[in-house]
Amino acid sequence: MKKYLLISALFALSGCVSSNESVPGPSGKAIQEVKCSSSPNACFKKANAICKGPYQVMDSSSNAGGLVADIIPGPVTWYRMSVQCGKSDGKMPSFPFRGQQYTPTPIVVAPPSQPRTTTCNRFGNSVTCNSF
Repeated sequence: MKKYLLISALFALSGCVSSNESVPGPSGKAIQEVKCSSSPNACFKKANAICKGPYQVMDSSSNAGGLVADIIPGPVTWYRMSVQCGKSDGKMPSFPFRGQQYTPTPIVVAPPSQPRTTTCNRFGNSVTCNSF
């Protein structure tokens, strides 16, 4: 039982791990991907820590995701920045929203039932009822 719990916890937390793998940009300089949740300020801090100084924001976006990872739309906003270490142009990222919006489960409210009137007539051993 403990083994299955540990394995499921590792899978759940694997969404938190982000690689600092860099990819070459158009100028030949490396571009880093920075991802954080809830506030773009954390992305600024991560980018500053990765670059150890100034950086230029190449692209930015935000999307709806879960508390642990942004695999499916959820109630948490995730922010992404692609940064290139070195001299900055001073432009702040706009974090445009991309992807699906989070839509909470609708609350179903049953409409109140209409009052019904039932009239019954008895004729001998036979009873006839009408509802309206």
